[in-house]
Amino acid sequence: MKRIYDKTLIETYLKQTKFESVMSGLQKYLFVTQYEKGEFVTTPLQKEHLFQIVVQGSLSIYFIRDDGSIYSLASGQKNDLLGEMEIFSHETSNVYAEATNDLTCLALSIDKSKGDLLKNCQFLQLICKSLMQKIECITTIDAAPASLKQRVLTYMKYKCNAGELKGLQQAAFHLNCSARQLQRILNQHEAEGTVTKTGKGTYHLISF
Repeated sequence: MKRIYDKTLIETYLKQTKFESVMSGLQKYLFVTQYEKGEFVTTPLQKEHLFQIVVQGSLSIYFIRDDGSIYSLASGQKNDLLGEMEIFSHETSNVYAEATNDLTCLALSIDKSKGDLLKNCQFLQLICKSLMQKIECITTIDAAPASLKQRVLTYMKYKCNAGELKGLQQAAFHLNCSARQLQRILNQHEAEGTVTKTGKGTYHLISF
């Protein structure tokens, strides 16, 4: 992620959104964030909490369950918002946002601006509307169909520390399969060069 603090550029981008009147009083907190295609915009493990408005580009927002199932929540585009929930709670979730094209956003640090955010009625109305739209979307979603072989890779990438799976029994429990099934899948991935065995019951994800 690249950050830009040029005031003229911030003002230009703000005028390109439909939130200029709402965000004008918060402009002192704003900066520009730029992401390359494939870069994570938000993850459960990020330490800094940002509220962001999409100005250019697109992104994919998805939820990953402990069994490796992926739920697509939304395909973000211009004027979509990110980080609404973090304004009220910093609880860890399993939601990821990933740039599907080069992405430009206007952002502000929630921790640094929270007091002013919560005093701004127009801003809070904006947040409520955005959250309602996302809730409506979530109530209609289904998990993206995926084979156990695919879910194993998803589990290793998002649920295992540094992509390393340790302990077949525990992993099999989360993946809703038997340890024998998991071992067979891991053997297939190892033969294909996707994972490598680093120890007894331990595998490292090479590529996904």
